[in-house]
Amino acid sequence: MIIANPIYDVVFKYLLEDVEIARELLSTILGEEVQSVEVKPQETSTETSGDIRILRFDFKAVIKKPNGEMSKVLIELQKAKKAFNAMRFRRYLGDNYRKEDEVLNERGLPEKRPLPIVTIYFLGFPLNSVQSSLVKINREYVDLVTQEILDIKEEFVELLTHDSYLIQVQKLGKTTRSRLERVLQIFSPIYQSPQDRHQVDFQGNTDDPLVKRMTERLGRAIASEEIREKMDVEDELERTFDREMGKRDEIIAEQEEIIAEKEEIIAEKDKLLIEEKKRAEEEIQKNLELQRQIEALKKQIKP
Repeated sequence: MIIANPIYDVVFKYLLEDVEIARELLSTILGEEVQSVEVKPQETSTETSGDIRILRFDFKAVIKKPNGEMSKVLIELQKAKKAFNAMRFRRYLGDNYRKEDEVLNERGLPEKRPLPIVTIYFLGFPLNSVQSSLVKINREYVDLVTQEILDIKEEFVELLTHDSYLIQVQKLGKTTRSRLERVLQIFSPIYQSPQDRHQVDFQGNTDDPLVKRMTERLGRAIASEEIREKMDVEDELERTFDREMGKRDEIIAEQEEIIAEKEEIIAEKDKLLIEEKKRAEEEIQKNLELQRQIEALKKQIKP
């Protein structure tokens, strides 16, 4: 099945603008029932800066816990193609920690409160020390004296900390072991067409209703001339980025070579100075020894 390549920001954005697809995809990633989701278009942005390109979504979601409890949370989803400066991600996260939303208090009255935050990172580059394609970083309450894991949740703590999910698309393979892998396989680069980076010949399991909906929407995307043109723009931006990075690497390599040469010159000068100092010390010792011999001779010939 030929579909648009969802690694492109414009295609990824088009896919998640379908609220039902976004709701089901978030439910699958979180492993919890997302009953409703609201994407905030004013918070959706693509930014380019020296060494980073990020597509960002903020969702307000109502999640139904296994015990039936309903919870309203802020889900921050970020997608980056290239290796990044973590400070940009932290800045976005800091922005969300400052936000408040209307929730019902204990008396059933609406009031402004901060929401718990969950972060999801789609990474288009591999993390060297993380070999798994899908990773959850979650929190535990641990008694530091007994090392006992405490089965508790405290609102104060929940608002100051958050769970994170890492999705390394380059490490998503053809073999799948869970529904989550089957769903996310659509983002894997293994099906990318060698003739046209804009499209993917998806060979995964389309029996899953969510995968079917995603492939149908991505099939419509590949037929859109407007989306294809925006993909061309992304390609040009990426080529420009790679050229600039190549120039930067060349400059760095040249500077490192100059520094190495200067260090070698300095080391050689230091070596000469040490040898000169050693010769001077030896000369001083010779002069002192000669002085002692002269003094000894004077004593011998003294009447």
